[in-house]
Amino acid sequence: MSKRSRTNLRKRNVSLKKKPTLDWQERRRRQISDALSKKDISQLRRLATSGHGLINDGLRRLCWPLLLHFEHYELHYKVNLQEVHNDERQVLLDVERSFVYFPKGLNHVQRKQKQSELNDVIVGVLRRHPKLSYYQGFHDICSCLLLVLGKKDAIKAGENIAITDAMLDSLDPILKQLNLLNTLIRLEDLEIANFLEESNILPYFCLSWVITWCSHDIHDYSKVIRLFDFFIASDPLITIYLSAMVIMNRRNELLTLERDNATIHTFLSKFPQHIDINELIQETIQLYRKHPPRKLQKASNEELDEKSCVNLYEKHWLELKADYSVVDEILSLPPSVRKPDKKLKKSNPFNKLNNKQTILTSVTVIAFILITSNWLMKNLPERNLLSFH
Repeated sequence: MSKRSRTNLRKRNVSLKKKPTLDWQERRRRQISDALSKKDISQLRRLATSGHGLINDGLRRLCWPLLLHFEHYELHYKVNLQEVHNDERQVLLDVERSFVYFPKGLNHVQRKQKQSELNDVIVGVLRRHPKLSYYQGFHDICSCLLLVLGKKDAIKAGENIAITDAMLDSLDPILKQLNLLNTLIRLEDLEIANFLEESNILPYFCLSWVITWCSHDIHDYSKVIRLFDFFIASDPLITIYLSAMVIMNRRNELLTLERDNATIHTFLSKFPQHIDINELIQETIQLYRKHPPRKLQKASNEELDEKSCVNLYEKHWLELKADYSVVDEILSLPPSVRKPDKKLKKSNPFNKLNNKQTILTSVTVIAFILITSNWLMKNLPERNLLSFH
């Protein structure tokens, strides 16, 4: 190659290097904008569950209404919104303990204004569905909805997110979801599963993660809101899969602990603050694909109710057939008539408990619920902050 040719080649290489490249944020913004313009919900789900999610709250304000199917929803479809819900007193107590850690920089007046709006959001949801049972922690979720969407749209989003197993008139449905965690871990990591079983650890240490979408346990708003992208665009059982991945990612630390129930429970109940959220999400998706909800229920001795939001996800949500009259009908069902899905037959559960273990589990669950309620009442002031998918 001649000297002149080499010089020209170097110039072309320099020119190529200097050519401006589209950074990942701009590429992602264009992808989101394109999906929004086409109302391509499948693509929005892919974007919300991959990479850095929906990037910023401005884009979330546009995307979440589509993902939650409320962009054309009219708020005042209920005739009487003046009737007070039974749980409004507890709502007010929780609201007064909100917005402590974020958003940052709120003065006293601004914080009181946000709390007033938050109360309106939660009460707005409950009065539209009087049969919903409020739980401490739902206000954490609604806090994030309010910060992203504003009050009016937060009520719409909160309504769709509220219609889950967590807000029925019994804790049993959500406890059944938590019990699936045991089977999931055993399917993936037998050593951890045996360690937890031998230490008499029940899965209720991650209850807060599941019912608040981690918004009560993670201090970093950017991580919390990234997880909201993921949860809003995913199966309602996805929080169980994420909880399993958090535990298995901590296996080295966990297995070095002394087999003391209190020590292990305390360790597990603290969500790791420095975890890579994007990496955690991708690992969770892989776990979900490997053991989808119906397969997981078949492998477990905990089959969820046929009317569970988990078992209705594909039929009613992905097909855009969510119907509030159906929702009200489901909420009206008493626990006594709720039955496991008939299509799911039990098959050699890993963790059948003998009578002694069953009694121990029942007593422990009751004690845990009482202790957790007391703990939340005392500690919620120090922390701020699902979905009928």
